[in-house]
Parts: sequence; C-alpha cells; structure tokens
Amino acid sequence: MLPLVPLVHDALEDRLLVADPQIDEVMDLATGEVAPAESWVSGDYQQVLELRMRLMQELQAGRPVLACPLCAVPVHLVSLAAERRFYFRHETEDGRCPARTKGRLSGEQILALKYDGARESRAHLEMKELIAASLRSDPDFSQVEIEPIWKGIDANSRRRPDVRAIWRAKLPVAFEVQLSTTFLRVIAQRRQFYLRNGGLLLWVFKDFDVGDARLTQDDIFYNNSRNAFVASRETLEASRSASKLVFDCVWSEPSIERGQLGWRQFHRHAGFDELTIDQATQRVFLFDADGEKARISGEYADGELRGAFRSYWLRQPNAYDEELWTDLRERFEARGIGLPIHPGVGHNLYALLDTLYTVREGRMVGWRYENLVKLAHGVFDRHKGLLWAFKLMLAAHDRGAEIVRSDSTRKWRAKVASYREAWASGDEAFDHDDTHDELVAFLFPEIAKDLRITPH
Repeated sequence: MLPLVPLVHDALEDRLLVADPQIDEVMDLATGEVAPAESWVSGDYQQVLELRMRLMQELQAGRPVLACPLCAVPVHLVSLAAERRFYFRHETEDGRCPARTKGRLSGEQILALKYDGARESRAHLEMKELIAASLRSDPDFSQVEIEPIWKGIDANSRRRPDVRAIWRAKLPVAFEVQLSTTFLRVIAQRRQFYLRNGGLLLWVFKDFDVGDARLTQDDIFYNNSRNAFVASRETLEASRSASKLVFDCVWSEPSIERGQLGWRQFHRHAGFDELTIDQATQRVFLFDADGEKARISGEYADGELRGAFRSYWLRQPNAYDEELWTDLRERFEARGIGLPIHPGVGHNLYALLDTLYTVREGRMVGWRYENLVKLAHGVFDRHKGLLWAFKLMLAAHDRGAEIVRSDSTRKWRAKVASYREAWASGDEAFDHDDTHDELVAFLFPEIAKDLRITPH
C-alpha cells in the first residue's frame, strides 16, 4: 500500500457558492421551505458533490428535490468551469422566470456532445480493449462484451456500456471509461439505469491524481467513498498474472490531528474480489472512507465530550455550576445519554463517579480517604451496588497491587472473598446498580464491554 501525497486537510471553503447567483434561494419540494442557496452549498466540498449527485439522480428518477421558489421549476447544481464554485440552474428555462441560468447552449449540453465524440477516440477504444482483456483473464467473469446493447425493463430503455461482463454468473457489471469529458448528467443517468435494471456500474480511469482531479472525476470519486480505479497496461499484466481482474485502486484515508480532519492518499493493485460492492448505492470500494470518516469523527466528538465532563467533575473544589452542568446535559442529550437535572439528584451518582475517577486518576476525587484500600472498604460498606464497576476499573488500570500493598490487616482480601461469594449465590444486597450504566460506559469505555455482564 503506497501513500501518494502528504496529509491533506479537508479545509472548509469560505464560500462554495458563486458570488452572485441568479437563483439565490431554493425551495425544498418535500417541506415547502425556502432557504438561501448558500445554506445548501456550504461547508464540506464532498458534501456539496454528494448533494450535486443526489439532485441529478432524483431528477432523472422523476423525484426532484429542490426548485426555484420564483417559478417552481426543479433545479440542479452546476459548477463554473474554471473554479470550484457552484450555482443552482433551472432544469428547463422558458423565459417565465426572472432568474436566467442558461445560455442558448448550456455547458452540460456542450459536454454531452464532447462525451459522444470522445467515445470513439483512440484512447477510449484502447481503454475498452484493455478492460475487456483484463476481464477475460478472470474466470469469475463471463460474457465479456464491448459496447453491447443493454435493454432496460422500461420500454425503449437501453444503454451501451463501454464493457459489460457477468460477475460469478449472477451480477451484470457495466464498466464505463472516464477520460476527461464525462459530466454529471451522464453519470447520474447511468447510475440510475444500472440500479433499476439490476446491474452495477464501475467507472474506470486512465489516470487519477487526487490533488489534480477535474470536477467530473471528483463527482465519481467523492460519491464512491473516495475510491477510484485505474486501468493500464500494468494492471492488464497483473490481471493475467493473477488470473483475476486487477485495477490500481486510489483511495483516501481520514485522520484527525490536532482537532483537524485530514486525508492521506494511498494506492495499490487490488483484485475485484477484494472490493466491497454496495449495489443499492452503486458504489464499489476497496476502503470505506465514508464509514471511517463517520467513525473517527464520532470518536473525536465523543472524546471531546468525555474531556469536558472530566474537566467539570475533577474541578477542585467540586462545586456545582448550574450553567456548566446544563450545557453538559444538553450535549449528552444530543448524544442520547440522559443526565439528571442536578448531579445530586442522580442515584449514587457522586459516589459512583468519584470512585471511578479516583481509580483512573490515581488520586482521590471527591473522597477524603487516605488511600485506595480505605476507599474500597467504604464502597463495600456503604455502596455495594458499585462494587462491580469498581472491580472492573481496578483491573483496567492495574490498581490491584496497590490495594494489596495497602491491605496490611488483610481485611480487604476477606471482603473480596465475601462479595464474590455473594455474587455467586445471588445475594440481592450485592446486585450491580445499573442506574447509570449508559453514562459509565460512555465516560469509561475501558470497562464498557464488561459492565453489563454478570458480576463474578
């Protein structure tokens, strides 16, 4: 696996909308809400490209999402040719609306003509032959054809994919070559057609540079979980050598460094049998960048929230601060975890969290005990329902030896034997108090896995 370029940060654009859009507000056709165009076209470049694809696909399916509020004509999202700035354009323009977004021949119509011409270029023909030859090296593929007629289930519905083959006698796969002029409407139309007709669409590039990709390449890359596939003479030889279809896969992996989301680019040869196929969304990928982004973003947000709660709880003295606690309650509620209106209202909450933070921090938090073994005696005598979480934290932070060293009278060891016996016999006095398990699992993930199992 080879990294292509250094870490590139996913910078938020100050403005992704053009400076003076003709359509400066759009109407959500599902809700009737009218909102500034910039509220839809802002923030993350990938999100804008995903919106651009969604709008076009829904238009092709006869389910427009957004419309011009002045004339109610559906709109889609297009970009200036020279820069990554977007604006909304009427799907049809007949002069009734004061907002004018089309010339006599639109940029997309020009690209459509270019696309039809490019299909017969020498580069395009060579790519089709190369992909077909690679497919014929793979016994998992059958019925390999160049530009066959693919009839759809609807009357007069058909496509001519660059190459088509059947994967493992079950899934028809269309391979479309992307050189330089494929545009969004073509991409969206083909995705809808193959989805509706039980097929899978995979776009193949002659070359792909994440740092120097055209917008039309971005439309494919960002809507395919940041994966792109390149075919070449080298991948053809690799296919023949491995007896399976091989592409050079280019993908991005996210990470968060110093609070900033960044992307590092990688590439390697990958067999088709290594790829994840998500037919419902017409995505094929080696690495699930979208899923990983969601995972690490969630972990980062969780880490920030854990840190904020820890900072609040460890304040000395630990005085109640209504404003800070209310803010924490709202943030935890958004995370799906309830906090009491006041920490003192929560059943045993002070005792529970003071105990667990004491073990983790290696110093007394809230308690006035001299050492850990005296805290252990206090938990046993007055808070038996907390013993299981306490035991798990001691093990997670390797505090057992510390307690043994302090247990000069050996009384604690006797209590350990007694509570284990009580758990084994089902003594209700020693039942685990699970009132705050959801909160504890979030704040102390090191014990979350074992928290809900039967104490032993």
